[in-house]
Amino acid sequence: MKESPIICIVDDDIDVRASLENLLRSVGMSVRTFGSAEIFLEEYNQSGVDCVITDLHMPGMDGLALQEQLNTLGRDFPVIMMTAFPTKSAHEQALRLGAAAFLEKPIDPDRLIEQLEGMLSDGT
Repeated sequence: MKESPIICIVDDDIDVRASLENLLRSVGMSVRTFGSAEIFLEEYNQSGVDCVITDLHMPGMDGLALQEQLNTLGRDFPVIMMTAFPTKSAHEQALRLGAAAFLEKPIDPDRLIEQLEGMLSDGT
């Protein structure tokens, strides 16, 4: 695992982005935040990403469409999908597209950190 993994948070809710950013920085991770999937894709640099955490429901491109686009681009990092409105269908679709995890908001900070650490250490 790199010294400071880079986690990208894609969520239209500024409070969620700030909260997750503070949490991840507190455990030594580098964080970049994006207010939409479109902005993330414009600034996307696969070589600098260790994991993407994205909201499922966002205006414009949603989390599933982002995940599909990343698959098309040949992503080589895990994607964590999160939502306050989980459905069995969305959960199944996210996993079918290769999501590493599907988490319900509000996010359990300990569970998120545990999953991230597991995913990032598996990649070494």
